[in-house]
Amino acid sequence: MKLSSKLKWLFGKNSDLYPMNMPSGMWFWAARRITGVIVALYLFAHLYILSTFWSGTSAWGGMMDVMTSDLFVFLDFLLLGAVIAHAVTGIAVVFFDFGVGVRKHKLVYWVLVAIGVLLVIGAGYGAWYLITN
Repeated sequence: MKLSSKLKWLFGKNSDLYPMNMPSGMWFWAARRITGVIVALYLFAHLYILSTFWSGTSAWGGMMDVMTSDLFVFLDFLLLGAVIAHAVTGIAVVFFDFGVGVRKHKLVYWVLVAIGVLLVIGAGYGAWYLITN
């Protein structure tokens, strides 16, 4: 018996984990967990990069040359998107913990998504302006 047929109950079209069956709250829950892991991994990478400062100015200068490359600037923009998504989902959690918007949770989710998208677009424009000027 194939592994896919054994796991059909978990990942099949009738499963709760099938993307079309996931309610909006579950998407926000998953986004919060994923962005939390991304931000935590970045924290450890950031501490590693800062530790090169103690290796001397040549090591620090070499690391800064790598960090200012186009790839890492783009990765920093993606990190900013993850931080904004994590913050937006956190705001939703705080609202719901205080009982604000619980009955209209889908509206709260989509308003916060719109705010998050506007923040990412604004940050992208600001980053593009700073890079090109």
